[in-house]
Amino acid sequence: MAAEFHNLQDMQHTASLVTKVFIQRDYSDGTVCRFQTKYPTELDNRIERALLEQTVKTLNSYYVEAEKVGGQSYLEGCLACATAYIVFFCMETRYEKVLKKISGYIQEQNEKIYAPRGLLLTDPIERGMRVLEISVFEDRGSSGSSPSSSMSSCSTAR
Repeated sequence: MAAEFHNLQDMQHTASLVTKVFIQRDYSDGTVCRFQTKYPTELDNRIERALLEQTVKTLNSYYVEAEKVGGQSYLEGCLACATAYIVFFCMETRYEKVLKKISGYIQEQNEKIYAPRGLLLTDPIERGMRVLEISVFEDRGSSGSSPSSSMSSCSTAR
């Protein structure tokens, strides 16, 4: 069974990284930012399939919202041209606002769903929008390696 963590800070301080799982971009509909909803087998017994799929679907819908072209996007473009892009020092674009909303959603999901299961979602913007990265952590007390064995492997790598 997976190690249980109480919150994000506990996990970051008392756990060691076991592996990283990557959910790739889905280019089947063109270059629109969208991630695959296929469940990675590395996450078996860590998180329910429905929870992960819901997170990915929500992220996909946020990215569709961010890339939607409408009157506000058109106005922002006109203002940018008229002010030689100086306007962007004074205001956030609609796209930037949605990216902040995505970051907040990922933070919330990490605190409520992923950290208690020993997982951590990384904001895709930090990975160049190429992948959705999920780090898998294990409680240091239950891992098979001792601190001295990991220290010796670090010193031999130099």
